[in-house]
Amino acid sequence: HTMYRTQVGGRSTINVAILVVQAVVVAILVASLVTSRRSRRAAANDRASRSRDSLYLMKPCPICGTLLTRGERVHTVVYSGEPAGRPKRDTDAARPQESLVYMFGCPYCYPPAGKRVARVCPVCQAVLPAEGHLVARMFVNRSRKHVHVLGCTECRGIGKNRADAHSTGSL
Repeated sequence: HTMYRTQVGGRSTINVAILVVQAVVVAILVASLVTSRRSRRAAANDRASRSRDSLYLMKPCPICGTLLTRGERVHTVVYSGEPAGRPKRDTDAARPQESLVYMFGCPYCYPPAGKRVARVCPVCQAVLPAEGHLVARMFVNRSRKHVHVLGCTECRGIGKNRADAHSTGSL
C-alpha cells in the first residue's frame, strides 16, 4: 500500500506538472499569436503607407497640358503684395494671401525655342506666342496654394498688344 500511495501520489504530481507545463505552452502560443497578429497588421499598415507615399498625383502644365512628374515645375514669376486700389481692411488677417503670378510654362513648353508642344491659353484657347505667358492670381491659405488663371498676354491685352492699343488710342 505504501508503495502504491507513493506511485499514485507521484503520478498525480507528475500529471499536475504536465498539466501546468501544457497550460504554460498554450499560454505562450496564444500570446505569440496575438502579438504576431498585431505585428503582421502593423507590418501590413507600414507597407500600405509606404506604397501610398510612393504614389503621387501628376498635375498638368496649365499652358501645354503635359503631365508633370515629381520635381518638374512650371516657371512662374510671383509679384507679391496687395492688388492696386484695394484698401486695407480689418478682415484681411483672415483672408488668404493674394499674389499676381505670371506663368511662362513647364520644361516641355518653355523656353519655346524647341516648340515641342503647343502653348494654349486655358481661358481664350489662343495659341501663345513665344514671348507670351499666362496671368493668374495665387492664393496662399495656411500651407495650401491655389492658382486661378485670369488669361494670357493675348486675351488680357498685356505687353505688345497693349503697347499697340496705346499707340492707336483705342484704350
